Amino acid sequence: MLALPNLPDVARRPLEEELTRLRTGLPEQPTRSHDQQVGGHASVGVAVAGSVHGHIFINGYRERSRAEVLAAYLARLLTRCAALPLQGVVGERDADDGLHVQLSHVYIQLATTALSLRERVEDDALRAFDAAAYLERHVGPALLPALSRAVVYVERVDDPASERSALALEAEPPFTLGERPDLRGGLLANFSAADLRRLVEDAAVRALTFAGPQLVTEALAGQRCVVLLGEPGSGKSTVLRYLAHRLAHAGLVEEVDPATQLDGWAAVGRLLPILVPLLPLARQLAQHPERQGSDGDLWNYLVDHLQPRGAHAGLAEAIMEEIEAGHVILLLDGLDEVAGEASRAQVVQAVRTFAEHNPPCRIVVSCRTRAYDTAINPANQQWQLPGWPTATLADLTLAQMQHFVGAWYTAVAAGDVVIAAQCTERIAELRAALSARRDLRDLGGRSLLLTIMALVHLRQRNLPEDRASLYRECVEILLARWELRGKAETEYQALMDYIGLPGVEVKALRPLLSEAAFRAHEARSPQNPGLLSADTLQVMVQEFLHTKGHPNPFVGARRFLEYTDYRAGLLHAANAGNDYQFAHMTFQEYLAGLALVGAEQPVQAILQRRNEERWRVPIFLGIGHAVSEGLPSLLRELLDELTSDTQHVTGQRDALLAAELGADVRWSRLPGTGFAKAQRELAAALADVVTGNLLPAAERVRAGELLAGLHDPRPGVCTLPPPMVEFAGEAFQIGITQAEYEAIVGQEEKGRFSKQAEAWYVDMLNITTLQIRPFALARYPVTNAQYQRFIEAGGYDPTQPWWDAAGRAWLRRDDQATEGLEPWQRRTHKQQPEWWTDPRFGKARPNHPLVGISWYEATAFCAWLTQHLRDGYVYRLPSEAEWEYAARGVQRRTYPWGEETPDGERANFNRTHNGTSAVGCFPLGATPEGILDLAGNVWEWTRSEYRSYPYDPDDGREDSRKPAKKRFTLRGGSWDVRSLHLRAAAPRLHGTPGRCVQVVGLRLARQC
Repeated sequence: MLALPNLPDVARRPLEEELTRLRTGLPEQPTRSHDQQVGGHASVGVAVAGSVHGHIFINGYRERSRAEVLAAYLARLLTRCAALPLQGVVGERDADDGLHVQLSHVYIQLATTALSLRERVEDDALRAFDAAAYLERHVGPALLPALSRAVVYVERVDDPASERSALALEAEPPFTLGERPDLRGGLLANFSAADLRRLVEDAAVRALTFAGPQLVTEALAGQRCVVLLGEPGSGKSTVLRYLAHRLAHAGLVEEVDPATQLDGWAAVGRLLPILVPLLPLARQLAQHPERQGSDGDLWNYLVDHLQPRGAHAGLAEAIMEEIEAGHVILLLDGLDEVAGEASRAQVVQAVRTFAEHNPPCRIVVSCRTRAYDTAINPANQQWQLPGWPTATLADLTLAQMQHFVGAWYTAVAAGDVVIAAQCTERIAELRAALSARRDLRDLGGRSLLLTIMALVHLRQRNLPEDRASLYRECVEILLARWELRGKAETEYQALMDYIGLPGVEVKALRPLLSEAAFRAHEARSPQNPGLLSADTLQVMVQEFLHTKGHPNPFVGARRFLEYTDYRAGLLHAANAGNDYQFAHMTFQEYLAGLALVGAEQPVQAILQRRNEERWRVPIFLGIGHAVSEGLPSLLRELLDELTSDTQHVTGQRDALLAAELGADVRWSRLPGTGFAKAQRELAAALADVVTGNLLPAAERVRAGELLAGLHDPRPGVCTLPPPMVEFAGEAFQIGITQAEYEAIVGQEEKGRFSKQAEAWYVDMLNITTLQIRPFALARYPVTNAQYQRFIEAGGYDPTQPWWDAAGRAWLRRDDQATEGLEPWQRRTHKQQPEWWTDPRFGKARPNHPLVGISWYEATAFCAWLTQHLRDGYVYRLPSEAEWEYAARGVQRRTYPWGEETPDGERANFNRTHNGTSAVGCFPLGATPEGILDLAGNVWEWTRSEYRSYPYDPDDGREDSRKPAKKRFTLRGGSWDVRSLHLRAAAPRLHGTPGRCVQVVGLRLARQC
């Protein structure tokens, strides 16, 4: 047994148990002398050895007193971070009523929204590459992020032709690699083993590079300073807690290598973790509003945290030495919990200056995405940490959820013989429920909700359908803790008995707790992180007990505080018993939401708080609770108020809130003509948001997403016929001149893409003119709703007249059984577009542009529409010349809207919105004639065969017969391209007619 410093039993016992367990599973180590020195490597650690206190080895020898101080600190931290914070009960237990589930036993790999490079296969390894084995090992829904591979990048020989070929959709859908903008890649799931083998055997392929989800520990290890973002309950705090626990563990046990427990940590080694919340720092700074926040302010706060009331003397000094040596990682939790702009700015300034003055120190700051991301709220710019990269936690995949379920029940079963007997059955039940129910997977995408789900399933083995009900069930679990008796040798009984209300169910406390949560949430400020003082809570309990006829409310209230102090549950003591707080902020938010909807005038209470970010979650949970309890009229009344005026910024944001509330509770749960009318009014309001310029693009795009579920009322968006814009036609010079070409290359030098511009834009050089005949072009790309009409009309029936011979041959071909096809030629479905069921791209978003169709499908749709409408027009794809004429005009505009540099207000590009946006969300990007989305959103098929310039419409390039061997031109750019591709005379992509990707759609044209 390794000797430990003098610690209290509460810290010593779990550490001794852990060290014993580790020692029994490790090989025998030679005895080390007390003056041993560890050096000559980059690892940083704390090793405990010796018969009394042990030495500390962090790249060198430390004197015994310093070793004892640091070891004691790590032991305390290890104990503090060991348990899973959220736990429930299933039977009588010890006085602490805990499940004793260790965080390390149930923690699952968390990933960010970014990709990380994994394997690069080249030279001899490329030729020997076993594609089938690789796909079996790295592609599939059951894989955790570390093993999963999402994208393959194809590196070809370095010549302009192959670069243009890569740009021309050589792998689908296209992805670009940040550090290698010349590389293009596709989703690995779309590649068969035969597809990869053909790439391997292609002499023009130099290497294949595979990428998979970036693990959160990789993201944190890869940057000295980083901001960890995530949605509420996504696991930000858990990540920091787990990181602190693993590093403290490695610091106390020399045989433990943190790289074996923290993915991507090998180059970082052992670090001394300091985990602190940012709220108390904000409270300190708020007492001095004249100060901006400095490195000294943060350090003084850390000293107060490390040495509270002068305890643990020497610890701060020891840690500062480790900071200066580069051996510390500072984990700062909850920037979003700092209320008030001025206070948050103070905290950010303190963190920033501390990082600048202590460059060896690693720092991680966690924050909710909404409170930091400028794409969501431009005002967030004022409290961002300049130059700090961000890592955003991704939602959990089904594989991660399934893994957690197994780990959860295994951990619970270790301490419960009843659950142990049912463990296998319960794991199978919960996993099956997650697999079968999309609503549960949507909820379980966040680790907090998944844990709540597990708690509820542990208790009752069935699950509600909405998150408010999940929180309700978990609150019931936590309340039930107070109905259980403590140890037999203690005087603590069930709570209601103890406070003098025998026979009254503990559920009767819910109104009291809701009011307490409301007051705590209302009190949140830089000075108060949402705590209730003991005096305030006592008065509230006294008043409650008086209403229940308690014989002595004062004594009963004192006993209530005493009980919750000793037996923590939903509410527990903090700050040495001077204050009280809820077990988790989300429970406070849920109960505060119940108080909101239970107020005397609930609608007015919500309206008064709707613009405060801290009240957003309580409002949503409160409304969800009301609907679940059969009180939808409250939501109906609130919707009326929120949609009463949409002609101003505030009114449009209210409409967004109204739509999000309806989507959160699910419109399908809201029957009746009243809600049908409300949805129609709300749809009209959101249409004003989408087509206007009052709100920034991010909010307009969100409005378009919400409008997708409300039957978008804009004419020609989800209906037929489409709105068309007529052009008289005239002489027009397609392409660019030599002078324009040189100017483009020069402009792109600033963005590091001059080489790409030089290779790609040379294809656009032209000096001849052509005559454009009168034509009309659709105002929007074809939407999913419009294409749904085609499907419903038997659009994929090959016997129908809208399919020509070439289209029928393509439609009848079995792509899975046909040899020699490329990945992008293998269709999984030929009765619908390839991404039709994808919630980001398909029919779930009816007002978004159609994607995932081949040229054959595009032309068949045009022919069907002609027959369906019978309005005297022949609908078709535009020619390449017509498309560019509409985008540039005779003025030869650089962009469809004019000469202004592309930005996020004019187009959907550069993956800003991670997918398509509803058509028409960028009115500033319209042409003078009112055509929208010609730059960005989706590439658009043309009817023109890809040929070199000069452009001659009579040379056969616009003859669509015998298309199978042709390549057709695409124009316009998409949601995933850089601004380089948004010029009206942009690089010409081309693809075979059978190719389909999630960045390509179509726009209709007709002859006038």
